[in-house]
Amino acid sequence: MRRANHDRRTAPVLSSCPNCEELMLSHRVCPACGYYKGRQVVEVEQD
Repeated sequence: MRRANHDRRTAPVLSSCPNCEELMLSHRVCPACGYYKGRQVVEVEQD
């Protein structure tokens, strides 16, 4: 029988945005404010 323990899925790592404190994926632009590494990368529409 094959042991496939290395094929298991892991949960994505969440961190808080230093700009707006929303949860976001690590090493990605924050979807709430559009900032990454202290500078605005994406213009986000405000509702």
